[in-house]
Amino acid sequence: MNALVTGAAGFLGRHVVAALLGRGHRVRVLIRPATRIDGLPWAGRVDVFRADLRAPRPLDPAFEDMDVLVHLAARVGGSDVAQMADTVVGTERLLEAMARSATRRLVLASSFSVYDWDAVRGGTLTEESPLAASDLYRRDGYAIAKTWQERVARRMSREHGWDLTVLRPGFIWGRDHEEFAGLGQKLGRWYLVIAPAARPPLTHVENCADAFAEAVESPRAAGETFNVVDDHGLNSWRYLGEYRRRTGTRLRRIPVPYAAWLTGTLLASAVSRRLFGEKAKLPGLFTPSRFRARFRPLRFDTRKLQDVLGWSPPLDLDRCLRRTYEANDGSPAPLPHAVAAPAEIAQDPSIVH
Repeated sequence: MNALVTGAAGFLGRHVVAALLGRGHRVRVLIRPATRIDGLPWAGRVDVFRADLRAPRPLDPAFEDMDVLVHLAARVGGSDVAQMADTVVGTERLLEAMARSATRRLVLASSFSVYDWDAVRGGTLTEESPLAASDLYRRDGYAIAKTWQERVARRMSREHGWDLTVLRPGFIWGRDHEEFAGLGQKLGRWYLVIAPAARPPLTHVENCADAFAEAVESPRAAGETFNVVDDHGLNSWRYLGEYRRRTGTRLRRIPVPYAAWLTGTLLASAVSRRLFGEKAKLPGLFTPSRFRARFRPLRFDTRKLQDVLGWSPPLDLDRCLRRTYEANDGSPAPLPHAVAAPAEIAQDPSIVH
């Protein structure tokens, strides 16, 4: 199969490309003109198409002979406006080019951030849980942009009759990305571990990448939405303990009950609205909707990937920890040599994505 992958130089993207190559697929990566690929695990083994998703230049050539688009690109930081421009406008331009091509299969990387965490009932989040709607603009820029990105992908897939698969990973972790937002707050050598007994929706980057490769290959994935969580039963307190032990850092953990911090957050929000009105802005840890989206203790039903695709995480917890922290087991698996010869298809080199 011929796959066009965006965001291929990112943390998840480089592993998705490696997983696809490892399964014998031909891969073309769409990356920014300024992106350096030296040292990336797929360098020299893929076709390279350089372009800016936001620039008024044709993206159509990227889709030539491609069977599927694996769309991973999204902006994580920066202002809300910048995230909307990169993630949503870029997606619109990319899919407009896809509509002019023969490619009819789309695999989209969405996010757990699209869910309405306040509305989850029964303590278990599934693919059928409500999405953020009425409170969307109280959330951070990333959640807003990812929600609109998924809406755009669904709308255009309906309009053009594409086979769409949406994967929503939880917190993705792995080598060089050991910390994530759902643990708590770091204050120097101290770490406030919020909801220490909660099990955050963790997925190791190599397991997550394998799920994407499985979704690309399986015809049963068409039209489906999947949450991607490893379900290794690792709570926040133990995860940070593993991090501390394996890195040798002298980080001191302080357990903070979820209900106690949420009460403080609700109080701070009420006082802020009383003093400054609806335009008042508080840090995410003191904004109730953002706080719940990061820390609310829930269970995460992982059965759908297994039931529909027969997929389960290939790496168990011990292997994930070793590949994250130990040099002799942390590097990506070697890629096969029998893959398509690389090609470089460059757009205007002055464009920056």
